[in-house]
Formats: sequence, structure tokens, C-alpha cells
Amino acid sequence: MDESARLQVELRQKITDSFKVVTVYKTIIDAYIVDFFHQNHWNNLSPCWIRCFSTVPIQQLPELLSFESRSNETNVWPLTLLALRSLFRRLVHTRNKPKEQQQTTSSRVYHKKSGLFQKSVKLKKRHEIEQFAINCSREPLESFCNTLIDIGSGQGNLARTLAYGYGFRVCCLDQNESFVQAAREKDKELWRRLAKLDPSLCGTITHPVHLHEKVNLDHIDPVRFVQLLRDALNLEMEQQSDQFKFGLIGLHPCGDLAPSLLRLFLACQECRIVKLVCCCYMKLSCEKSMSATNEYGFPLSDFCRAAELALSYEAREIGCHAIEQYRKKLGNDYHELKVHAYRAAIESIIIRVRPDLKHSGLKGGIKATEVSFAEYCQHAIAGLGIIIPEKDIQSQETQLNLSRWEEVVKFYTIRLMFAPLIETIILYDRLLFLLEKGVQTRIDVLFDPYLSPRNHVITAYK
Repeated sequence: MDESARLQVELRQKITDSFKVVTVYKTIIDAYIVDFFHQNHWNNLSPCWIRCFSTVPIQQLPELLSFESRSNETNVWPLTLLALRSLFRRLVHTRNKPKEQQQTTSSRVYHKKSGLFQKSVKLKKRHEIEQFAINCSREPLESFCNTLIDIGSGQGNLARTLAYGYGFRVCCLDQNESFVQAAREKDKELWRRLAKLDPSLCGTITHPVHLHEKVNLDHIDPVRFVQLLRDALNLEMEQQSDQFKFGLIGLHPCGDLAPSLLRLFLACQECRIVKLVCCCYMKLSCEKSMSATNEYGFPLSDFCRAAELALSYEAREIGCHAIEQYRKKLGNDYHELKVHAYRAAIESIIIRVRPDLKHSGLKGGIKATEVSFAEYCQHAIAGLGIIIPEKDIQSQETQLNLSRWEEVVKFYTIRLMFAPLIETIILYDRLLFLLEKGVQTRIDVLFDPYLSPRNHVITAYK
């Protein structure tokens, strides 16, 4: 059995076992926290879990959101919970970024002039762009002619780092014309500053190309797409197709864009590598939501489709949560998490007075620890066009609900335990899809999960 076949067998088994877990705990996974009171989510827990979590302090909950090691744990958990966490350690793909040796990258323009590239870029995005660019630079550049295509490139922050900082030839496509115009202006400003500081760069750098273009990814036409790139990059018509090679990249393509990019990679002979860090799994189309096409976003692999495996919207939504950041809050300022109870109590009132506004989405922006529930309530419903009577805010039922805020936090934490498993299912389905098509593929942890929760990169080669 070759390596690809062995990996496919392993992925199929892990996906199968993971779905068994999802099926058993579906009631918890699919439970919206705002429905905690009016649907009595606490009673969805088993009696032994209720007994345990009724007494465990919130400060010990961070243990539940760490699967790598149990050496520092202090609580005695129910056996069923210990068994579940043991399964998580076997089935969930690690979220920890491996320690790397110091790389010799001082010759890169980016590292010499990093301050110019980082101007007006927030810390999270700066971290993502830098790590993604370094990862791209480690690929065999000759296999894709040092050319990268970024679909959905926004204002071009990644493209500027790749082109000016790492010497790639980059072509960007975005359907938002204002983003394209902004990207071009920012390119000019960065290049003006770089050239002023280091005139030797002139003639050695290929500027990014930004196109206002919507690529029809529902009906992929690889010939038209490749010709679009040739024209944009000003390649000679007589250049043979086997001489033009490129890679597709995506830094957090949303929802169905990621599966569409994988299909584009497979459809284009000239595309030799694809590298994606994905997000927004709840926006993926699924078989049940599609009528006339087979090109839905999840599942992708033949194996998962044949087994009719599916994940609910609620499950895919929880798969996008930031468990490391929440784990930190549980250990520190956990009183801020009272906001979950506030929002669930408001939802319970809305269900009574205006059931048509169920799950309307409440306004955020203030901390529950800084205002009373009445003040938070009026702020949260602003824009919904309703007024919650004072008697409902001060009612005995509402006050009882608010007194149970620790139960809400505990249930939310339990539900959050399943987030890495859900994300792993989606990632492994994509790996299996690519392997079934006969291409080499791998998954790596690229970002610090505290800074960027969606931190896995899928890379595939032809």
C-alpha cells in the first residue's frame, strides 16, 4: 500500500469515528446558547455530567479545551467525559504551531523593511500575512514559475508582501472595484517608499497586478481563466502552455470559495500548487441546500458523499469558534462571560413577547460586567423595533435565569469542546477529496491559534 492509499484509509477511519461522536452528542453540538433557558439546554446533559458541572468551578473549565496534555489537570471528570477527551486526542488535528528553528531570511526585502509593509495592518492580519508568505517562499518555486494567483484578494495586503517583500509575481482578482482601486493606490505608496529607501530595487521587482474581475467558480472554464491570467501578466501568446505555471493561494477564503478554489486547481493543468487557509464553515453549501448542482461545499470527498455524512449549520458554526481565546477568558476575567446569560435571558423574553423575532441577532459592543441587565437589554435590542417591558426585565423568572449564569458558561464550554472535532472533519474531508483525485496534499499548522484561530493551511501539488 502506497503512502496516498494508506493516508486515505486513515482519514476515512478518523472521519467515520468522528461522525459517531457527533451523532451521539448532536443535541449538545446543535444547541444555540441563546436558547439555553427557553429550551432548557442544561437538562440535555447526562445526570452525571450535571452533578459534576454543578460543582466544578469555572476556573477549572479551561482544562476541557485542551487536548494535548492532561499533566496539569486538577479536576476529577466523569468517565464518559474522560473517554470523550481521549477520543479527541486521537481524532482532532493538532492546533499547536510547531516550534521552528530560526530561519535565515535577512536577505528578504520584507525583513529589511518590515515596518513599511506593516503600516496600518492589524496585529492578527500582520501575523497571518507574514507566516503565509514565509510558507509560500519555502515551496519549490520553479514548479509554479514563482507566480501566485490570489482570488478574493481584497485590498492586496498579502499580495504586496508576496511581491515586494518576497519577489513573487502576483496576480489578484476581486469583484469589489473599490478594493481593487484601493489595492493599486496602496501598491504605489509602498513602492514609492521602498524605492526611495533602496533604489537598487528598481528593475528587480515585479509589481502586483490587480484585476476587477469575478471568476465564475460555479461553472469553471479553465481555458478562459488561464487566458485571463496570461493577458493580465502580459505573457507572450506564443509561449507554450506547459511553460506557464502558477499557484493558487487563499488567506481565509470564506465559505464555498475554498472548495471552488480546490476545484479550479484540479481543473487547470497549468495550476501546479494550491495553498489555502480556510474559514467561515457555516457558510458552506451542503447537499440539502442545493437543488440543481453537485458542486456544493460540504462534503467534498466521494467517501463522505457516499456515506451521506452531513454537518448541521449549528455544528459548522461552532467549528469556527476561537477556543484558545475563550480558554484564556475562562481562566482570567470569566465574569465577562456573563454576557451569554444576558443574551439567553433576552432571547427568552423575546420568545414570549415577539416570537417572530427569534434569533434576530442582538447588538453587542458593551461588557456585561459594566452595566446592569436592564441597560444591556435596551442596548442589545436597539434596531429590532421592539421595547421589552420593565416587568419582564425585573420578573422573577428573568432574575432566576440571570442567577444561573455560571451554568450557561459551563454549557457553552462543553459545546465548545467539540469545535476542533468539527473543524477536523471538514479539513480531513478536503484532504481526502484531493487524495481521491490523485494529488499530493498535506495539512500544517501555520498560525498561532491565540492570534488567528483558523490556523491550518492545506497545500496540494500536481
